Amino acid sequence: MAFPDTSRPGFRYQLKVHCFRIFTVIIAWLLIAAAFYEKPELLTGAQRSLQRGLEAIGDTIPRPWGPRIEFVFREIGGLIWLQITLFVLVLRIGLSTIAAMWRFGLRRERGF
Repeated sequence: MAFPDTSRPGFRYQLKVHCFRIFTVIIAWLLIAAAFYEKPELLTGAQRSLQRGLEAIGDTIPRPWGPRIEFVFREIGGLIWLQITLFVLVLRIGLSTIAAMWRFGLRRERGF
């Protein structure tokens, strides 16, 4: 007799996870577009901070890899994608934290 595999999450869980991922990417792009039109200095400041951070990381990594990594992110266009990825990650962490606190509050109300 075959037992169902309970070690893997079900379809509903996978659907919820992917909906959250798609939602955060859409929200991130909308916020980036809004910042582009309303507060472009925020994007410029973030880009400069990230460039300084990459320079600092590139300086700590021994040659020839430090300059290579810095070149790839700065000159080949990886910097903009790195910025977007970091923004999506920060947004996901923030929303996940809010959701975890919400679930904790609901559990406390129910007395679990």
